[in-house]
Amino acid sequence: MNEQSESIVDLEKRFRAHQWVQLFFATVMVILPFFLAPAYPGEERVALGSWRIPPVCPHRVLFMKSCPGCGLIRSFTALTHGQFRASYAYHRLGIPLFLIIALQIPFRLYLLKKGSQGYSKRIETIIYRPVPYVIAILVINWLISVWA
Repeated sequence: MNEQSESIVDLEKRFRAHQWVQLFFATVMVILPFFLAPAYPGEERVALGSWRIPPVCPHRVLFMKSCPGCGLIRSFTALTHGQFRASYAYHRLGIPLFLIIALQIPFRLYLLKKGSQGYSKRIETIIYRPVPYVIAILVINWLISVWA
């Protein structure tokens, strides 16, 4: 094997490793809320069994203020338990973000099956072009909730 083919093999290994990591986190974010109990009305903590999970947002712990992502775990948990209004109340973007994360699972499986040959400029555009917009929408949503 020459140097060029070794680097191609290394790139393919890194590509597949990246897809596995993305698949793992997407799967955890989709499946975990099914095992959590939704927060009680007026409560900020979801539960795992009888244990109420403390706030995990470092921004909230340090500054006692919400961040653009605060409420997403509660929103995802309420959504997976069929509590659509509560999901929306915890975070207005919880439902669409959950769907985006859930769609990562079949997408990452597709890329693992096809390898880097399944990854085109078109797919890259579909994946990465919306990211700044999603971040901007999260921040705008957060600012609206802070000022409302």
